[in-house]
Amino acid sequence: MFERKNKNMVIKSKKSILVFIFLILISFQSFSHPHMWFTSSLEVIFSGKTLKGAYVTWTFDRFFSADIISGFDLNGDGVFNAKETADVYENAFSYSENFYYFTFIRQGEKRTTPEHIEKSSFSVWQNKGILSYRFFIDLSKFKGKEIFLACYDYTFFCDITYPKNTAVKFIHDKSLIQPAYTIIENKNYPVYYDPLGAMDDNRIYYKWAPGLNTYYPKEVRIRF
Repeated sequence: MFERKNKNMVIKSKKSILVFIFLILISFQSFSHPHMWFTSSLEVIFSGKTLKGAYVTWTFDRFFSADIISGFDLNGDGVFNAKETADVYENAFSYSENFYYFTFIRQGEKRTTPEHIEKSSFSVWQNKGILSYRFFIDLSKFKGKEIFLACYDYTFFCDITYPKNTAVKFIHDKSLIQPAYTIIENKNYPVYYDPLGAMDDNRIYYKWAPGLNTYYPKEVRIRF
């Protein structure tokens, strides 16, 4: 019994250390080179001619994958069960909310971010040691026939890219709409950030001010 209790204490300690390191590193400012890499892809959902939302999938580098797998796949079976998935959501994924889930939505000059990602929409899995997160963002309140979605980290801790040829998938009725996408670097609507801000400074600025650096996000333009 003592062995089991001690093992659980070690696991909890390991996860606490992992989350602490993640928080410290994720706040590291832009003069640093990236310390984490992942791709971001979209599965855009339509109901009839109406845009409903998108599933976002992040697929991580082998190093971050190994940390999460070893820290949260407690029975080591290579599969995240319901309890382990909830644990990843609460103790790893949820911290990305402090950075707007690295997800930005734009129509015209107005940018928004997901307010909250529901636990019920989150899933996690690994394939040959490579970890993926998947979650849903609600886009039903957006009107019009064009929307821009972007995934980026303006602190440059994470190097986020879109996978070539598989960045976007549409779930739709082909007899009703023919959606299309392009990926473009937005030179017209940059974002600004403070490279010398405090470690907990996660603000994004949409107007330039002295001392701020400029970042041009790569956006996925969706038309339908």
